[in-house]
Amino acid sequence: MTGPAGQPGTVYLLHFDRPYQHARHYLGWARNVKRRLAEHEAGHGARLLAVVRAAGIGWQLARMWPGSRARERQIKRQGGHARKCPLCGVIPRCLPSNADGSLSRNRTTDAQKLAAGAMTAAQLAEHTALRRGAITGKLPRPLERGPLADDPWAARPAAPLPHLIPGGIP
Repeated sequence: MTGPAGQPGTVYLLHFDRPYQHARHYLGWARNVKRRLAEHEAGHGARLLAVVRAAGIGWQLARMWPGSRARERQIKRQGGHARKCPLCGVIPRCLPSNADGSLSRNRTTDAQKLAAGAMTAAQLAEHTALRRGAITGKLPRPLERGPLADDPWAARPAAPLPHLIPGGIP
């Protein structure tokens, strides 16, 4: 499938159920991935997929990236498709993370968070407000009724020290 290098489309990675000679993956580009995968399924298009089909080897869609033919060439030149395949045990680094593995909120955009299923800044603010009771108008418990009875950090009057009490411990 030919197309201008700057034309938008999708780069996709196919994972073979078992290796065909040296090949375990196929990387391609398409404007319409669903149609292109149907062509591959029918044995048309890429020669590698036609011979894989003739050998009785199945394949499945492993990963997709938005991008042009230039992006496809870039990924092909990098080589090592198994390092990019989640079916081979590789987890793609979709969003930047902190040292503890949690999502980095200041290095990601709201669009990235939304696409990954994480809370956007507005959703997080609403969630925090709900947690604190700001949306319902109900004040949080400490301001409304005071601290819980068994709260170890609640301010309690300090007990007098025994050595300061007259007649206490010498």
